[in-house]
Amino acid sequence: MKRILSIIALLLVSAAASAQEYDSPEYVSLGREAARSAVVPYPSAEEAFTRGAGRVRSLYMRPVTEWTRTEEADATVFTSKYVIPFSWLSRLAILYVDEASGAYEVLINGKKVGYAANAFSPAEFNVTKASKEDMNTIQIRILKEHWSSRMEDFVEQREPRVGEVYVMSQPTIRVRDVVHNTRVDMNSENATVEIGIVVKTESLNPKKARIHYELVAPDTTVVTHGHRDITLGMREEDTVKLMAQIPYVLTWCADMPVRYRLNLKTQIEGRYAEYQSHLIGFRTVETNEEGDFKINGIPTDLLYRDFDPQKVTDKDIVAARVLQYNAVRFTAGAVPQNVYRMCDSLGMYVITQMPINTSKSGISRRVGGNPSNDPKWKKAYLDRVETVYRTTRNNACVIGYVMAEESSNGINLYESYLRLKALEQKRPVIYIESAGEWNSD
Repeated sequence: MKRILSIIALLLVSAAASAQEYDSPEYVSLGREAARSAVVPYPSAEEAFTRGAGRVRSLYMRPVTEWTRTEEADATVFTSKYVIPFSWLSRLAILYVDEASGAYEVLINGKKVGYAANAFSPAEFNVTKASKEDMNTIQIRILKEHWSSRMEDFVEQREPRVGEVYVMSQPTIRVRDVVHNTRVDMNSENATVEIGIVVKTESLNPKKARIHYELVAPDTTVVTHGHRDITLGMREEDTVKLMAQIPYVLTWCADMPVRYRLNLKTQIEGRYAEYQSHLIGFRTVETNEEGDFKINGIPTDLLYRDFDPQKVTDKDIVAARVLQYNAVRFTAGAVPQNVYRMCDSLGMYVITQMPINTSKSGISRRVGGNPSNDPKWKKAYLDRVETVYRTTRNNACVIGYVMAEESSNGINLYESYLRLKALEQKRPVIYIESAGEWNSD
């Protein structure tokens, strides 16, 4: 009897500790994959070429739609269904949530598989084990009372919503991300581009794969092509690196937003497991001490308009471009991925705003004041700035970051600035309310 009571007491203590941890800004996610740029797998080279990063239904991508909404005491619950076909059973199932109206939990077939305190950046969750063949039930629970709302004073009306959601399938050893860098020499007719293909395996045993690559210029000239063999240990990740020369005149800018196409295919045990196609604009960004921009080494004036990311449409971006604006700045919030793609295609420069606004907490840095100077909020700040960076860094249009807005200043914004500068040494990191302190370029 004593043993049973001890077990019950232990469970109650664990539950209380878990709830306490869940309510802390030190607990920012559960089951969330490392943030990455847009990756959409396809079953054929033709589909990958035609659709690229578009979220279009295919054998390996299933949009989740037709949500029903119910209310619970602590959450607004959005429920829907998705199907796992037989062909996915030896592969990964990854859930993508573009954004939501607030912190949320993810349940698959009644089992909690994920949680994200930051609902204003894309998040992915590995739902392979929680899913079953054929029909599955998904619930996204938008939490009604959550500490993260204190960082989101940019939200005027918190009407519960869920953005774009889909489930996609990738092989056990997969191309997880693509990163790139450009170097220009004003005395040369060429620019040097570096591409990193990030490959990861979820297998518990060593896995081998052959990654085929092809970089194609806008005029369909093949710049470079070939393949690399890679062997990864248990749940290991590594990067395949490529380098090539492209004409300087074909670097990406507002006047000439040319993009190259990187075609990838993964071969495992002789069979092709997935295809991807990425449109990449190669360009450089620099700023001087006066804050002047240089794009590809050339001084560039920015004529920009502000947009609310919750209201902006593709048509708004096109209209701004027609009116000779060459840049947009989004206020805090979730920017739709199709808007970034539109800016890439039109040559519209973007200053991206991190989803941090603590203006209602005032400017005091004392205990109980603005969370920007409270060390226990450090993880929440770092998570937001790093997630936004990693999900937007491949967009040629993104030329700078605004770290926060109206959020006083303090240790968390100092640390956020240092983290961003460690990740990105060229694009400027700006905090307008820094009041002359060092954590703004």
